[in-house]
Amino acid sequence: MTDAFKPTELFGGAITTNLPAGYADVSDIREVPDHQEIYLDASGFSSIVIEIAERVTEPPTDDEALRFHFEDIVDEQDSSRVWRTDVAHLPRFPPNTPCSTLLATTTPPPATNGNNRALTPTFVAILLTLIRLDAQSTDLIVTVNFPHILGHQEPTDGPVNFEQGKFGSLVQEGVRIRDEVWRTLEIKDWGLFDGGKEDEV
Repeated sequence: MTDAFKPTELFGGAITTNLPAGYADVSDIREVPDHQEIYLDASGFSSIVIEIAERVTEPPTDDEALRFHFEDIVDEQDSSRVWRTDVAHLPRFPPNTPCSTLLATTTPPPATNGNNRALTPTFVAILLTLIRLDAQSTDLIVTVNFPHILGHQEPTDGPVNFEQGKFGSLVQEGVRIRDEVWRTLEIKDWGLFDGGKEDEV
């Protein structure tokens, strides 16, 4: 369980938020695209991805855009399911900013290589948040990923059953991280985006 969070600068300090203290910046070990920030649990398999994307206009609604961005990150070989969607509350953004979130799972196909089989997740729980910056023609996406890997990263509170609403301790930890990001995420330099103008309150 993540006990401590630390203030973290993203995109050269243009965006700030609190992230788990035990998560490491992936760009320190490999190249990451300029429009992404990726942090990986140094002692596990979970990750947080913050991505700047062009605002989706087709499909037209915010809920459809949320699902579009989710489908965009799912491997075409994986099966997936969205379990719930909701409105997100990010207090450091203008109050009229459209923000939404979903909880979903993806399930990869069985591994055929014996070495890979042990670390292939039974499924990955995904908590995706979409923040729509209309004036900047930008969608800001925050994704918290929690793979469930037998023998390596499993819930500590018994079997998981999404059908019955039993999401388990790993998803609960993901929600806690997501909520801390919601509470602290802030744009410090609107010039990061084309146009550079803050949304009107």
